[in-house]
Amino acid sequence: MLVAFDATVLCGALRKPTGYNFKLLELAADGTLLQGFTTDIAGMEFVRNALDELGGVSYDMELIEAFLDHFAPLFNPENVESSPIGRALPAQASLHNRPIGEVVYELTGRTREDLLDGLPRQLRLIAGEFDAYDVHLVAAAVARDAEVICSANRAHLPEGPLAGDLQVIGPGRLAASLGIT
Repeated sequence: MLVAFDATVLCGALRKPTGYNFKLLELAADGTLLQGFTTDIAGMEFVRNALDELGGVSYDMELIEAFLDHFAPLFNPENVESSPIGRALPAQASLHNRPIGEVVYELTGRTREDLLDGLPRQLRLIAGEFDAYDVHLVAAAVARDAEVICSANRAHLPEGPLAGDLQVIGPGRLAASLGIT
C-alpha cells in the first residue's frame, strides 16, 4: 500500500514518539507493510510548525534534523513528491465549488479515468468541505498513484473516498487496519 503522509502525521510523530503517527512513519520508512512518502510542501510545513510550537512545545533545529534523519527514506529526494501545484487556493475562480477530482484533473492534466470517477460523491473545493490548501497533497498522491492519504486533519481532510480510488484515512484507523497497537 502506498501512503502519502501530510504534515499533521509528521507533527504528531514528533510530539509523541510512542504513538500511531510515529509507528506508521517507521513502517513506511522501513518499507514494511506499507510504502510512504510526503510532499516537499508538507515537509516545509512540518519544519515551520515544529519551530513555531507544537502542543505548547517549541522544538530546536537539532531535534528536527534528527527526526528527519530517522525518517530519511520519506524525505530523500527520490521519495519526496514535488507537488505539481503549490499550496495556494487555485486562482481560477471557475474551479471553485467543483469536485476535488475534477479540480486536480484541471490543474494537473492527469487523464486517469478513475480520478473523475464518482464526481457527485466527491468533496467539493469550498470552504468548510475541503481545505483548498490540501489540493497539493491530493495532486501529489494522484501523481504517485497512492492509495491513501494519511492525515489527522479531520476538520479539513475528512476520512473517506476523495478522488477515484484515493482514500483519506486517519493514523489511528490506518494503524488499526495494519494491526498496530
